[in-house]
Amino acid sequence: MDFAHPASAAERWRRPREHPIDTREFQAMFGDGVVRVLLNWQRLREPEFCVRQSFSRSVEHLGNLFTVWYSGADGRAVDWSEEGARPMRVREAAANERSWSTRRAGQLADLEERFRREELPVQLVLPAYAVGGDDLVIIDGTHRSVAAYRADVPVRLMLVGLHGPLDADVLPDLRHHLGA
Repeated sequence: MDFAHPASAAERWRRPREHPIDTREFQAMFGDGVVRVLLNWQRLREPEFCVRQSFSRSVEHLGNLFTVWYSGADGRAVDWSEEGARPMRVREAAANERSWSTRRAGQLADLEERFRREELPVQLVLPAYAVGGDDLVIIDGTHRSVAAYRADVPVRLMLVGLHGPLDADVLPDLRHHLGA
């Protein structure tokens, strides 16, 4: 791959790769407690699900990913199940520092510091769920993603995206993306 032209190289990295793994392999990679959202693993065996990988070197792309963190009308962090909860993108979650718990703030500060000390780009393997267009919801790795975004360091993203129905029975968080 020619890296002489970073913009074109970055775009080549973003192209989806079809069929590198299937839903069984996705479950083998992430289904042993790594993914802690309420994903209905049984439904992934249905034929309408597939997995697509994409790659990016873009901090902007990282910032545009949806998280499973939510804000209320007042901008404060709320639970996904609260009325009016709105999913935040990584960039929004990174800027929502005032609503972080002490524990979350400490975890993010530790990760940010570690990422800034790294000499190499931060590598993030992120399982996600496709919610329409190019939008993905990260279903694990939000702390690492927000910290890398805040650290403003070079990143290498490998997004392992589940593609299937927007059905809250598959993942309750999807109710916030219906009609998106």
